[in-house]
Amino acid sequence: MELIELADSSLLEQVLDDTYGLWGDGLSRKAYGLWNLAQMKTRWGKENLARVGLVEGDRVMVSAKRYLFDAVIAGHPTRVLGIGAVFTPESRRGQGLAPRLVEAMIADGKARGCTVALLFSEIGAAYYTRLGFTAVPRQMVTIDVPHTRRGAPATMVRAADPLDFPEIAAVSMTYAMKASFALNRTPDLIEFGIMRRRLRAGLGPAGLRQVEIYVAEEGYRAAAFIVVSRGPEGVVLEDCGDRDPSGARIGALLEAYVERDPSQADRTLRAWLPDGLHPPQVRFSAPFDAPEIMMVRHLPTDASGPPLISPAPHPTWWPLDVF
Repeated sequence: MELIELADSSLLEQVLDDTYGLWGDGLSRKAYGLWNLAQMKTRWGKENLARVGLVEGDRVMVSAKRYLFDAVIAGHPTRVLGIGAVFTPESRRGQGLAPRLVEAMIADGKARGCTVALLFSEIGAAYYTRLGFTAVPRQMVTIDVPHTRRGAPATMVRAADPLDFPEIAAVSMTYAMKASFALNRTPDLIEFGIMRRRLRAGLGPAGLRQVEIYVAEEGYRAAAFIVVSRGPEGVVLEDCGDRDPSGARIGALLEAYVERDPSQADRTLRAWLPDGLHPPQVRFSAPFDAPEIMMVRHLPTDASGPPLISPAPHPTWWPLDVF
């Protein structure tokens, strides 16, 4: 068995049938298929996302998603192999197929110039530790937006549109430049993350999920932004950025977001924020571990390659980019 891209529709349908029960997220089986296929048809997904697997005859023995990211490690550009949705059908488990697939993906990633393999584990760290991965600590906070007598702030706030994505990407990269490890968040990658969540919300039951993106304007361009999702997991600040280092416009955007319904009792959001970004209008809880475990494996390279990712300081990785 060799690693192949599962471009054949019959092979893809096998994988979707097998994985729907685990990752359907409230979607119908038809909607789940549309959601997965639509991601691969976005501008970023066409070039950087594929279903891959090991196939025997006309059966998919084990499958996964392959992501290819451009990233920066301590100022050095590099490529990152993302491994997601590793799945072995129940009848094939216990044969060592998942480790075999991971190793095949890593060999393929190295051939593509990747120096790091990365995944987010939903099953704890032990299994992937045995495959050579190391957990990288990621912590989140709960943000509380207090009631004020001022009402909504006097800030030009509007819904974002795709024309804002270049400005949003430029704002976002100001945080990446200071990080030990961060993605090169192009407009297409940001669009991919937003579309992935909006598609899941739009294809799901009415009212189950909602995704909203707002920008604060300065000189007719986006100077700050927030991406907020609401669903069974609660309210999450998926992404944000501000040209003002204090994050004051992020705070103003959050105030405007919650003041749309002043009667709402719960004005909290879960978030990850880079060091030093503390919008003055909001309060923070004590940090807590992120629900998914970020794990990395360094791929051997020559001495001129980028340095290793250190567990500290923590990497810049927004909830919007978790796969």
